[in-house]
Amino acid sequence: MSSCYCDYDEPKFYFNKLVKARKQHKCDECRNIIQKGETYERVSAMWDDYAPDTYRTCSKCLDLRNYTKQNVPCVCWCHTTMRDDCMEALKEYSHELPGLLFRGYRLLLKTKSKNR
Repeated sequence: MSSCYCDYDEPKFYFNKLVKARKQHKCDECRNIIQKGETYERVSAMWDDYAPDTYRTCSKCLDLRNYTKQNVPCVCWCHTTMRDDCMEALKEYSHELPGLLFRGYRLLLKTKSKNR
């Protein structure tokens, strides 16, 4: 049994895949442009009786999420607020591992760009 509990509804379906962009997109996390040819995560999901959603996450935002998941025992995050959710989790556990939050801020800064 996992000690991690996230208080949100499970989706009816959730498919994620790393794909190469065939055209420009905007990252749903940082709002930066995903250029043609860049690899990004595409998620198709549906919650409750809402219409299906598609989310695109750039590689820099994925780096922050993966770093957080590797270093924090429980990370509860949602699409479109993932960066804030990850930073909150890193802050919560920063007392346990020196440099944890500093590296998180460095990854967060990489997601801030001028090509919005």
